[in-house]
Amino acid sequence: MSRRAAALAGTIAAAAFAVAGCSADDEPSTKAPATYTSVPAPAMPSSSAPSSSEANAPGNGGATGEQPNVKRGAQTGEAGVDVLVTVAYQGGKVTPPAGVVDVKVGNKVKIIVSSDQPQNVDVQDQPDKSGDVSSKKPEDIDWTVTKPGDTKVTLREAGALLVTVHAS
Repeated sequence: MSRRAAALAGTIAAAAFAVAGCSADDEPSTKAPATYTSVPAPAMPSSSAPSSSEANAPGNGGATGEQPNVKRGAQTGEAGVDVLVTVAYQGGKVTPPAGVVDVKVGNKVKIIVSSDQPQNVDVQDQPDKSGDVSSKKPEDIDWTVTKPGDTKVTLREAGALLVTVHAS
C-alpha cells in the first residue's frame, strides 16, 4: 500500500506542475513590463460646451487627465480656437514643464507664451508661425493642424521646449 501511496503522490505532483505550466528549466522573464499609453481626447467643436461629465473626463482639462494650462472647445473662451495652451518661461525654466498636448487634424491650436526675457517663439515646420515675446507682453501664435504627427514649440534663444502638439 505504501507503493500505491507513493505512486499516487507522484502522479498528483506531476499533474500540479503540468497544470501550473511549471518546469525545472523555467526562468523569469527578461522582457520589460508593458507601458501605459494615453489615448488622445476627442476634439470638441468650438461651438459646443462640455457637459459636467465631459469636463471631468480624462483629456478634457477636468479634474483628472490633462494639464491645467490646456483648455479645449468652449473652455478656451475664444471663438474658433479648439485648443488653447498657456506656458511661461521664467528663470530659465518652463512652467508648467514641457508636455504633450493631444489634438486632432483640423483643430485650431493657440499657444500663449510669456517670458521674463526677450525670446523668439518658433513652431516646428511652420515657418510663418513665429513671434517675439518680451517681459512686457506675452506672444500668442495660432495655426490649424493640417497633418498628423508632432509639432514642437520652442524658444529659439533659450533652446527651451515649451510644448509638443501631437496630432492624430
